[in-house]
Amino acid sequence: MNLYEQIFRRKSCRKYQVEPLSAPKLQEIEDFISGMQPLLSDVSIRHRIMGPKEVKGMLAPKAPHFAVISGKPQPYRDLCAGFLFQQLDLYLSAQGLGSCWLGVTKGREKSADETDILSICFGNPAGELTRMPTEFKRKSLSEISIGEDPRVEAARLAPSGRNIQPWYFIVADGMIHAYKEIPGKLWGKLYNLEELDLGIALSHLALASEAMGKPFQFEPKRQNAPPAPGGFVYAGTVV
Repeated sequence: MNLYEQIFRRKSCRKYQVEPLSAPKLQEIEDFISGMQPLLSDVSIRHRIMGPKEVKGMLAPKAPHFAVISGKPQPYRDLCAGFLFQQLDLYLSAQGLGSCWLGVTKGREKSADETDILSICFGNPAGELTRMPTEFKRKSLSEISIGEDPRVEAARLAPSGRNIQPWYFIVADGMIHAYKEIPGKLWGKLYNLEELDLGIALSHLALASEAMGKPFQFEPKRQNAPPAPGGFVYAGTVV
């Protein structure tokens, strides 16, 4: 199964067949989740697969399943959550299943020591599941990066809330330095998932690295990184 190939064909699915997946298929999904590769090993991210009556959130699609993602408040939590569960998003696409990131859909029952971050809904699609690369509505490479590295194209195609792509990459000395957008006054009130979106883009960078035979290691506090562009803050470096 090649998750890298799914980067260039997946699309968010908002219409689903109402029938839930079989128990064996749900177990296969759980088995895949247990083997996903984390961005940072010391940041714990958890999930619960729930039915539609167990979640709450405005404008959530009528999907049969929701993977609710949670974690204790800690540095890089959202970055690691996006990195980890974008692997699930691509896996579901490879399995012929639809999925969609949901920024405000969370579990009805709260955990005592963890906070729900957001969720991914999934199930059998009731419509088209894939698209051509030319159908992606994304910024150009020059708008999200400077320097040349073919892996950045995979990051450019990563999904983000409202397709705002709140990230920037500087390629220098064989490394890719990553930056997240600082929310403005308007976006700061309406949207606060810039770090999670960057984690999703980094997940695509990791898969591109694997496909191209290049190493991938993320260092969140590398010294002497290039200064952040205006409106962004440094997040870490891929070495």
